[in-house]
Amino acid sequence: HIKCLRPRPVFGLPLLDIRRCADARAIEATIRQAWRDRTLELRATGRQLKSLGIDVGAVEGGSVLAFPLAGESPDAQVLMQRLGEAILPSTGPLGGLALPSVEDRVLEVSGHLGSATDLDCRIGTQIQSLQKRAQEAADRTRRSRRATGSGRAPGFMPTGMPQSIAERGHRPRVLLVGPRLIENRALREELARRGFIAATARGETEALARLAAMTPELVLSQYALGRSDGATFIQATRALPGIERIPVVLLDDALHDSRREAARTVGAAGYVIEPVEPDRFVARLQRVVDTPGNRRFTRYPQRLAARVEGFDLDCLATEVGRGGIFIATHDDFETPLDIRCEIALPELGRTLRFAGEVRYRTDSQGTNPTGLGLRFRDLSTEDEVSLIEYLAWLESTRP
Repeated sequence: HIKCLRPRPVFGLPLLDIRRCADARAIEATIRQAWRDRTLELRATGRQLKSLGIDVGAVEGGSVLAFPLAGESPDAQVLMQRLGEAILPSTGPLGGLALPSVEDRVLEVSGHLGSATDLDCRIGTQIQSLQKRAQEAADRTRRSRRATGSGRAPGFMPTGMPQSIAERGHRPRVLLVGPRLIENRALREELARRGFIAATARGETEALARLAAMTPELVLSQYALGRSDGATFIQATRALPGIERIPVVLLDDALHDSRREAARTVGAAGYVIEPVEPDRFVARLQRVVDTPGNRRFTRYPQRLAARVEGFDLDCLATEVGRGGIFIATHDDFETPLDIRCEIALPELGRTLRFAGEVRYRTDSQGTNPTGLGLRFRDLSTEDEVSLIEYLAWLESTRP
């Protein structure tokens, strides 16, 4: 499989299967056909939106549709690549909100497109819900600070390990692959009850496209995926930029010894026979997420300008990956568990802004660099896509 990086419009294409391409000409034909398919899908989506009275246009070189958010500035635009899914803007009413996950900005609108008013109401309701949740989270933080008698966030990192993600209310993301899992209402409700945020993909190609723009904590996939299968899918995930290992649990409708052995061979995080009991199954999934080493990402050495919000530090980002970054600094400062940072991505002409969770701190001993190891905690949809695009560029330049 290949991922198109340049020009910008084709970056939005899914991963393309070139196993049957005999030469460069065939690969080029595959890319052109994928672009034609995307263009036809966008045109159909655009016609449907216009028939509802929505003033829609194309952005990012014609690879994405956009329309303005009612009552907001022209910069606050809702994005759509297909009819059933809208991406809410990070500016406007959601500007500056620390949402638990980038998936919170993705709104499924299938079956809710009777008119432009219906869509506006759906979007408005979702925005109000996100604003309310962000306000409730801010209120909890203020109450926690008052309870500790300190004006700063509780739990500043001592010499030991930081609090676990589960203790701090982190909401892990899970990608559901295959129509059977997507339509399993009991499973999705149990995942939501336990704090998981679910994204969906109906097949391998769509799942790989999802993973080319996001990095979930866990993937659940049907073993049978049309012309592909779960074992092949797992191998394909490791060809994506920056991913060395991501936990994938495969679900099968009946026990097949050959499939179970294939799942074990490719390193699946589990091979499970359906039907499952949602409560017990999701409890097991939480243990998969919490197990160290189940996710491994390539760390790319770089020297990127960095800034830590609230601190006057002389620092650089010296490693970057899908999971986080390392901030190198010789300045001594008291380190909170959560900090907000920004790093420059000069090749893309962008600045990446995020909230990071401090996972470890190194002191100036031996040859280890002094600084902070940060795990990404809150990235906007746009920033996460830019990060992965940047990592793809770094991967392409490796010897």
